[in-house]
Amino acid sequence: MLWNRFAHWKRNSVRVRPLVLLAKKQGALIASTCGASYILARLGLLDGKNATISWWLSKEVKKRFPLVKWAPARIVIRDGSLYTTGAAFAGLELISKLVIDLGFVKEEQQVRKLMVLPPARESQDPYEVPGLTESTSFEKQVKRLAQKNLANLSPSFLAARLNTSPRTLSRRFFEDLQLTPGKWIQEQRLEAARVYLESTNLSISEICFRIGYQDVASFVRLFARTTGLTPGEFRKELRSPSRSG
Repeated sequence: MLWNRFAHWKRNSVRVRPLVLLAKKQGALIASTCGASYILARLGLLDGKNATISWWLSKEVKKRFPLVKWAPARIVIRDGSLYTTGAAFAGLELISKLVIDLGFVKEEQQVRKLMVLPPARESQDPYEVPGLTESTSFEKQVKRLAQKNLANLSPSFLAARLNTSPRTLSRRFFEDLQLTPGKWIQEQRLEAARVYLESTNLSISEICFRIGYQDVASFVRLFARTTGLTPGEFRKELRSPSRSG
């Protein structure tokens, strides 16, 4: 599925290249939504810039375009004259930001009320579906280990279970996942926290201890820095009326 989509965007990037580059030359604002961020990245316009994309494409674009400062948790990012967003209804947030940036703050507020739009959102993380993105065989292997031993997970634990050295483990993580073992473990714990926040009524402190963190305040800061929301705000967003319809 991903391969077909990337092939489609690759063809489209060739078609739109003259128009996009002309717009760039003329100093126009360039706004993309969903997978269109891939097209801008392929044209080299996002190199060295901050950008976002649909969360489920984040792993692939990080591999393909390492010069881009990807922040896939964000819904809308502006870097100079370039705007990038996540998927589907992130386009509404893009329109809202464009209107505000063009100086129509009051008008944006009126339109938001008239269209019964929810409050502006900053993070895609509450909408992520764990396990939806494709995994390598190595990632599946370490994920199985993580799911059963999350609270006590460490690079040395993984190395021992995989009968390898910590150095070899680090190299394998970088080759397959472009991450250090420590950073990957952090991501697994935060993913588990998101699942707990969505599917249970466990307290923040209980979730913190279950996923392997001992200091609640540090966990809250890490979660907020990574997702753009505190655990409490994340849970509130998931259970807001706009989510339930």
